[in-house]
Amino acid sequence: MSLSDKDYQKKLDVQIAYWDKLKNEIQKVRSGENGTADLVDMSETYFQMADETVAAVKVSHANRQLEQKAYIDLHTGLPNKSKCEELFHNVEFIKTPTACIVFDMNNLKRVNDSLGHSIGDQLILNFARLLRNSIPAKHFVGRYGGDEFMAVIYDATRESITEILTEFQNEVEQFNGYGTQFRISYSHGLALSTDYNECTLRTLFDKADKYMYENKQQSKQGHQN
Repeated sequence: MSLSDKDYQKKLDVQIAYWDKLKNEIQKVRSGENGTADLVDMSETYFQMADETVAAVKVSHANRQLEQKAYIDLHTGLPNKSKCEELFHNVEFIKTPTACIVFDMNNLKRVNDSLGHSIGDQLILNFARLLRNSIPAKHFVGRYGGDEFMAVIYDATRESITEILTEFQNEVEQFNGYGTQFRISYSHGLALSTDYNECTLRTLFDKADKYMYENKQQSKQGHQN
C-alpha cells in the first residue's frame, strides 16, 4: 500500500525517528547501561504516535475514496464527464498513435418519452456495459454525459480500431437479438492522431464529436427515406 498524503508521511517519519530513539534506550537497559529515559513514558509516547499514524492512514484512505467517487458516474460505473475533461488538461501534442471515438445513443429520448426514464436508464446501463466489454481494459472508456460516451484508444491503428468497433457492433446486435422492446441504436465518430500534423486529445475529441454528429444526421435522413 502506497500513500502520498503529506500528513500521513510526516507522522510516519516522526514515528520512525522516535522508534530509533526508543530502541536505543531499550538496548542500553538490556546491556546493563543506565538508560537516561523512562522506558514506560517513551513507550506510551511511541504508541500514541502509532495511533495518530493509523488515524492519518484512515483519513488518507477516506479522501482517496471521495476523490474516486468524484470521478465515477454512479449509474454506469464508468468515469464521468469530470474525469473525461481531466484527460483534456494535457495540452501537449500527442506523440504516439491515439484515437478518440465518440458514441451517442440514437433512440434514448423516444424510450424516455414512451416508457419512462427508468427504462431509459436501463438502456444507458446496457449500452455502457456493452461498450466497456468490447474495448480492452487498457483503453479509456467514459460517459461524457447523458447518452454520450467516449473512448480513447492508445497505440491505435486503423486495424485495431476496426476490430474494436466491429466487436462492439456484434455485442449490440446480440443484445438486440434478445427481443427487447427497444433496440440499441447509436452513432459514432472517430478521429485518429496520425491523420493530423499536431493535435491534442481535446482536438481529437472535438473532431470525433463533429463526425459523430454528421453520422447521426445521416442516420436520421436514412430513416426518413
